[in-house]
Amino acid sequence: MADKKNRNVSQKEPLVCGIASSLENEYSTYYKDTFNFDGSPTDYDLEEMFSNPQDNIADIVSYSKYCYRKYGVIMRLINMYRDFGCTALHLDYTEDNEKAAEVIKNYNKKVGLVQLVREMIFELAETGNLACYDRNGKRVDIYPIDQIEVVPYIVNNKQVIAYKINQDYENNDYDSKTLQKISKAYPKEVLKAQKSGNRIAILDIDKAYFAKINSSQYEKYGITVLLPAFEDLAHKNLLKAAEKSTATAIIDKIMLTQIGDKDNIPTTPLIQEYDKILQNMSGSISMTVPYYVNMKFIEPETAVFGAEKFIEIDKDILNTLGVSVSLLRGEGGGSYSDGIVNFTGLCKSIEAVRQPIIPIIEGLWKAELKRNKIDPRYAPSLRFEEVVIDKAAKTELLTKLFTEAGLPYELLYEGCGFDYDHVKLLRKKENDGDTEDTFKLHAQPFQGQQTVNDGGAPKKNDSERKTDKSKSNNKQARP
Repeated sequence: MADKKNRNVSQKEPLVCGIASSLENEYSTYYKDTFNFDGSPTDYDLEEMFSNPQDNIADIVSYSKYCYRKYGVIMRLINMYRDFGCTALHLDYTEDNEKAAEVIKNYNKKVGLVQLVREMIFELAETGNLACYDRNGKRVDIYPIDQIEVVPYIVNNKQVIAYKINQDYENNDYDSKTLQKISKAYPKEVLKAQKSGNRIAILDIDKAYFAKINSSQYEKYGITVLLPAFEDLAHKNLLKAAEKSTATAIIDKIMLTQIGDKDNIPTTPLIQEYDKILQNMSGSISMTVPYYVNMKFIEPETAVFGAEKFIEIDKDILNTLGVSVSLLRGEGGGSYSDGIVNFTGLCKSIEAVRQPIIPIIEGLWKAELKRNKIDPRYAPSLRFEEVVIDKAAKTELLTKLFTEAGLPYELLYEGCGFDYDHVKLLRKKENDGDTEDTFKLHAQPFQGQQTVNDGGAPKKNDSERKTDKSKSNNKQARP
């Protein structure tokens, strides 16, 4: 019946019938199976994270770590929080106790305090949470937040946390001796819970510490600083995948097949025959067809992808996180004042992230003094050195206010980064111990014998006096 209709077609006008088939290869299938429509990995639901973060904290933390590893701009930002945040650490003692100071000094060296603080800032910025455990003064463990369950219970203003019992090393390739050491390496609370078959182990309130950021007091977990940028990061991921796909023929291509000309009228069976040839085929193909059959790929336009688009996305991401492209990359335009404002905002964010670390470190110090049978009231307080834009200008301003406007001593010292009570204590010790007599100035080799000078013009030696007299005689009129 179809052939009869084709024979009735006018021979004056060529008839070209076409079929279209999409060819998928392993790359496009991988992309569809791996990423959602919005560019995020298929294992994550961004809208669910935004609408209910407390019930999706494991996914949020996991996606944050994914973004840190995948995107250089995010890695640099988190590293800036860590590196800018770990400024000089000041230990301020309000009461004098040399033994306590020596114990704290040795403890800081033993646990590697500076590196520990860096890791704490990093953990808070990347995950929004920090769970620590004091291993009897020998080291401080930082636990992954997905291994910790926050218990809705507070003791002495400290959050109670529990360790999830889900570790199993029986199927690992460790030898029996190593497995035995691993099984005994957990805190005593965890070992006891494992033996009893419990799901969680409540950690010792005197050894466990917990901190969070970007959440309310009644919310169990904190939120990473990266969460607002997740959507823009997914957008960037989508663009990069599309660009890469276009460059390597990963995007699905359209196979356009044109059959027939004015001398070879296409028939339905002929069209169906070529359609069947393309079914279930992927990747590169090779076909031999008659001269009246034209087959070609229709490829997407690639001009829409360019560096400008990715810079725009980076700006969206960084603006969401409160950082400029020029600040992070050292490139781009922008005025000096814009950079100062941006830098100041970043410093405030860093200070907010590192603030919860202070009570943890101070708690560790007090615990160490207790272990050494020293009253914990002698423990120092921790203070981070402020991140300032122009320290010299700030010091000059404070000095001028002190000398010309009567700025109090306390504000002067605090403004210069010193604790006033600590400085006052040191000064009192110096006054009581005649420190100035102890630190006398050294006699310099070139100074020689010091003689008392009664004032007036400096005395000249014989040679200088003769020279002056000669000059004076030369100026006199000659006969």
